Amino acid sequence: MTLQSASLPDVTARNRKWAWAVYDWANSAVVTLVIAAVFPVYYNQVVAKDLTNAASVFAYTGAIALLLSIMAAPVIGTIGDLTGRRKRLLVVTTTAGSLAVCALLTTSSGGWVWASLLFIVIQICLNMSFALYDSLLSHVARDEERDRLSTLGYGLGYIGGGLHLAICTFLILSPKTFGLPDTETATRIALLTAGVWWFIFALPLFITVPEPAATPLKHQTEHRNPIADSFKRIGATLAHIRGYRQLFLMLVAFWLYSDGIGTIIGLSTTYGSEQLRLSSSTLIGALLLTQFVAFPYALMFGRMSDQDSKWRSFFVAFILWTAITFPLMGFIVAQSEAATTSAGLAALGENEYLSYSPVTVLTLVAINQVFGLIFCWFAGRNLVTPVVNWLTTKHAILMGVAIYALIAVWAFFTNTPGEFWLLAWLVATVQGGTQALSRSLFSTMTPKSKSGEFFGFYSLTDKFGSIFGLLLFGLIGQITNNLRFSILSVIIFFVLGGFLLSRVNEAEGRRAALEDEESRG
Repeated sequence: MTLQSASLPDVTARNRKWAWAVYDWANSAVVTLVIAAVFPVYYNQVVAKDLTNAASVFAYTGAIALLLSIMAAPVIGTIGDLTGRRKRLLVVTTTAGSLAVCALLTTSSGGWVWASLLFIVIQICLNMSFALYDSLLSHVARDEERDRLSTLGYGLGYIGGGLHLAICTFLILSPKTFGLPDTETATRIALLTAGVWWFIFALPLFITVPEPAATPLKHQTEHRNPIADSFKRIGATLAHIRGYRQLFLMLVAFWLYSDGIGTIIGLSTTYGSEQLRLSSSTLIGALLLTQFVAFPYALMFGRMSDQDSKWRSFFVAFILWTAITFPLMGFIVAQSEAATTSAGLAALGENEYLSYSPVTVLTLVAINQVFGLIFCWFAGRNLVTPVVNWLTTKHAILMGVAIYALIAVWAFFTNTPGEFWLLAWLVATVQGGTQALSRSLFSTMTPKSKSGEFFGFYSLTDKFGSIFGLLLFGLIGQITNNLRFSILSVIIFFVLGGFLLSRVNEAEGRRAALEDEESRG
C-alpha cells in the first residue's frame, strides 16, 4: 500500500506530493552549479591552475566519485528498505552533502586536494540521495499518478536549477555590485549558496512525507546487522533475477539510452566550445535556456500517457511539431549565418571564442512556437489521434529517445551558433520528460517493499552507464580528431536502448511486482 491511501484527506496527499517534488528543486542547484556549470571551471582555472594536467586530475576525481557512488547506492537503498529508514537516510545524505558543498567556500588556489575530496563527498552524498528520494515515489503516489508527479519533479528541478544559476551568474559576473572584491570570491559565495539551497528546499520533504514501513528479510526472528542483511537481500535479488525479468530488461535499456542522454547533456558545452568555438557566455546562455524551456515540456510529457487528460492529443501534436520543424529552421539559420560565422572564426586568435546574440534566432523560435500552438490546437491534435491511441508511458519514452537520436545527427552537421541554440531548445523538449517517465515506469514495476534496493540499482545503472558514453566520446574524438564523429557515435546508445525498451512488457513487470508484494503477506 502506498503512503497515500484512499483514506488520506486530499490536502494531506497533495502536500506530500508537492513536498516530494520540491526535492528536485532543492538538489538542482548542486547539479547545475557544482556538477555541471561553475565548479568544474573554478577547479581548473583557480584551484588547480598550477597543475599542468588539471583537467585530467578533475576527470580522475569525478571517476573515483562515480565508482564509489555506484558501490554505495544499492547498499544504502537496501538498508533503507530493511530498517524503515529511507527518509532518515535521505536526511543524513542531504545534510552531509549540503555541508560539503558549503565547505567549498574554504577552497582556494593550490588547494586542489581538499577541493577534490569535497567534490567526491558531494557526488557520493548526492547520488545516494537520488536513490533514496526516487524510492519514495511509489510511496507517495498511486500508479496512475506517477507520470505526472515524476515529471513535475523534473520540471521544478529545471526551473530551480535555472533560477539559481541565473542569480549566481549575475553574482559572479558583477561581484562589485554585491560588495565583493573579485570574481573568485563571488564564485565561492555562489557555491556556498548551492549547499544552503539544497538543504532549505529539502525541508518540506523531511517534514511532510512520512517514513515508509520497514521490510525486513523473510523469516528474520532476531536483530541482525543491517549492512550484512543488505548484501544478503541484494544477493537474493540477483539470484532470483528471472522473477524480475521485465524490470531488469528495463534497467539494461535505461542504462543504454541514459548513457546517450548523459553524454549529450554532460559534453554539450565541450562540443560547443571545442568544435564550434563558442564563448562561455554563449554556452551558459544556452544552458540557461535549456533549464527554463525544459519545465513546460516535462509537464507535457507527464500528460502524454495519461488517458484521462483532455490535453493529451494537443501535447503530443505540439512536441511532434517542435521535433519536426526545428531541424528545418536549423537549415534556414545555417544558411543565413554561414558567412558571418566563417568570417568570425577566421578572425579568432588563440584562446579566443565566438560571441553570439541569440535575439534573431529566439525571435524565429517564438514565431514557430506560437504558430505551432495555434496549428496543433485547431488541426494537429486531430491528426495525431492514431499516435495518441497507441501511446503508453513506454512509448512516450521511446518518442523521446528517437528525438535524442535526431539531435545527435543534427549536431553532427551543426556549424553555426544559431543552430546550437536551436539544438539546446530541442534537447530541452525531451530532457526532463524522458528521464522523468523512465523513473515513473521503473517505479511501477518495482515492489514497494524493495523500492530503496531497486532504485539503488537504478541509480547504479545511470551512473555506471555514463562511463561508457564518456569513454566512447573521448575515444572517437582522439581517433578522428573531430568531435562531430564523437557526438554522432552516441546514436548507438539510443538505438540499442530504444530497441530493448520496446521489448519490455509493462503489464508483466507490474504483475511481477504485485506478486512479490502479495507473497510477503
